[in-house]
Amino acid sequence: EMDDTTKLKLATVAALGLADLHNIDGDGVPSVTHGDLKNNQYMMVDGTYKLGDFNRGRFLRKNRESGEPCSYTIGKNDAKYRSPEEYRYDELTAKIDVWALGSTIFRILTGETVWHGYKTKKAQKKIASTNAAPPLPDEFQDSSNNGIHNLLREVMYKMCFVGDPEKRASALEVAEFLKEKAAKDFGIESFEL
Repeated sequence: EMDDTTKLKLATVAALGLADLHNIDGDGVPSVTHGDLKNNQYMMVDGTYKLGDFNRGRFLRKNRESGEPCSYTIGKNDAKYRSPEEYRYDELTAKIDVWALGSTIFRILTGETVWHGYKTKKAQKKIASTNAAPPLPDEFQDSSNNGIHNLLREVMYKMCFVGDPEKRASALEVAEFLKEKAAKDFGIESFEL
């Protein structure tokens, strides 16, 4: 079992990696989306975690007038870690990766996958029809004496698992928030593992 400082570092590194991917053009507007973000998509390369497996990734075209990324679709949305809009087969944006980042942080915090104990189709239906976020295991419901657990729970449920993608945080917002809180509240400035 990993210690809480390592959990915070891993969550921050995951968010920073996704933010870097989304902002690959350097203009603050997502130009690439992963589309299949989960724990096993991060690989350790020379002591640094890197994102891999871009088979569902998309380069996002930008609207010529507004400069905003265009939406897109992906078929066959399996598993239980995806966003509500994916299971409804709505138009998608880079915000699907932020929901999946929440699922990654959930696994880092709890050691369990999201919707553990639920059948896949039941979880998908619940997510699609109600924008439901995955329930936390009991031991993580109230960890008021654990600042790192509180921080990761806040990131998951107030930034990542937000049903409306327009109101969901960006990967950059999540990464900057975690990095700032790690430094300010826990004295963590380096994210080497």
